[in-house]
Amino acid sequence: MKNNTFFKLFIIIIIALLLRLWCIDKSEGLWNDEYVGWFIASENDIHRFIEKIFDNCHMPLYYLYLKLWIFLFKDTDLSLRISSVLPSLLTIPVIYSVGCKIKDNKTGLLAAFLTAINSFCIYFGQEVRLYSLLILFTGLIILYFIKAIKEKTKKSLALYFIFNALLCATHTLGIIFSFFNIAVFVYYLYKHSENYNKQNKLFLKLINYAFPFIVIVAILSPLMYSIVFSHNLSQFWSDFSLMKIVYTFIDYLSPIQTNISNSPVNISYFIGETSSLNFSFVILVFVPLFTGIFGVYKAVRQRDDILNLLLISALFYFLTLVTVSCSGKMVLSTKYSCEIYPVLITAISTGLLSLNNEILKKATIFIFIALNLVYLIFSPSSAPKMGRGEGNLAPVQLIQNSNLKEGDRLLLTYYDKDKFLRYMPDIDKFRITSINKFNFHTIMFDDDNYYETIQLGKYIHKNYFKEFPNGNLSIYLFNNYTKPMNKGERLGIIYLDNVSFLSNNSIQDIISDKKEYDRTPFIFMVFSTLRNNLREAFERDYEIEGISHAGDWTLIVYVKK
Repeated sequence: MKNNTFFKLFIIIIIALLLRLWCIDKSEGLWNDEYVGWFIASENDIHRFIEKIFDNCHMPLYYLYLKLWIFLFKDTDLSLRISSVLPSLLTIPVIYSVGCKIKDNKTGLLAAFLTAINSFCIYFGQEVRLYSLLILFTGLIILYFIKAIKEKTKKSLALYFIFNALLCATHTLGIIFSFFNIAVFVYYLYKHSENYNKQNKLFLKLINYAFPFIVIVAILSPLMYSIVFSHNLSQFWSDFSLMKIVYTFIDYLSPIQTNISNSPVNISYFIGETSSLNFSFVILVFVPLFTGIFGVYKAVRQRDDILNLLLISALFYFLTLVTVSCSGKMVLSTKYSCEIYPVLITAISTGLLSLNNEILKKATIFIFIALNLVYLIFSPSSAPKMGRGEGNLAPVQLIQNSNLKEGDRLLLTYYDKDKFLRYMPDIDKFRITSINKFNFHTIMFDDDNYYETIQLGKYIHKNYFKEFPNGNLSIYLFNNYTKPMNKGERLGIIYLDNVSFLSNNSIQDIISDKKEYDRTPFIFMVFSTLRNNLREAFERDYEIEGISHAGDWTLIVYVKK
């Protein structure tokens, strides 16, 4: 590597570091998914640690990595977030090397720089989750895929299978990516073998070097089986729509993140309050999107067998995820397909640099970079500045700043008290009850079958949403709150706003429109109905002492009349 190239790569890494450290200490604290990661990794009992992993939906390697990080650097929120910065930074030189192996230094530097300023990579470079580690492992798989073919060294072949094994040990869906990637790898090697005898020797050689991969997959197979054949919960959170495919690539290519957890339903997301297109928003979203697609198209036209096979394996992986999402087994969130990012950004860089017209090439790359950077730097909603509205510290601060005293009643909706113990270990000083996502079916619907409620409750209990106020819930609230509480006693209720935002009128409108009802997540119907009924029930016999908001949370404190 020439000194000038090394210096440029060093500057790119510094830019990446600054963007990932910018606003990294989120005031709302860890949100649910991050909290789960910490909750598992911080478990000291080995048997409980294994049990928690089996109760989760991902492989164990990330939790082992996080456990080591906690041992070395403690478990403050800031420290935990920096644990994702490290693999995100290491990805930069890896992507550079991939670009160099595919084409040349210019391709490597462009791919590295685009990764450094990529909003999706920045967001998850600040998130206490496995995704920045996944992108690093996938980048290393792609790198040694290319090196094993071009350099034909034992080391490259061994490392190719080792990094595939590490990917499978980190992400449940990694086995699917590895399957297609290894399939095209073997196809290429067999295609370029000179005769039948060499093909037989190649087969034995591959089995030998793939041994670590085979062993790790075999060890993890019981956990994989447990996860794959677990009950389907995804449609509780979000339904599949073709727009999710579009939003996935918007996240990868534009500075605006639309599919982090639950994407907009349709294109009306891009329409302003005046029902006219928000042109600045559309430009920021669709110009980078179509530029990236154009770059991939130009890369394919280069007819590079290795790059095209990598793109084919990524395409088959993504189409598999789409198929699984259509079946209702998972939600098509961008992060679940992040393994395709390294080959995608390499293809885009290769394609854009292949343009023959120098002015067009420089202008296209400049606009692509400029739109991403301008939004990153100046928008209050850019990836590094995005808060974690669901962070569990926010409701704890609301409680601590309220007039609630020891012995007062506290009703938690959506989450149980366990999600707040990290920030409020003395939460049991309140008389706590919870109507949450794991017990609502018995309290609201008088239905003991949780999984049936998750899968079919939207239609089985449709009439429940039509009744307001709901008789069953009104009786429950009267017996558990209104009746036993004395005059002057306080009751605090915590709501998560982004799952309980529908008014009763909105719910009735949704129910009357079958198409709208089908695409409205069950979770929104459940907790919006709960919130509306709680408000109606307590406004009769209680006075509101205070209402406060933080992040995506609301605390309402009532005093019994």
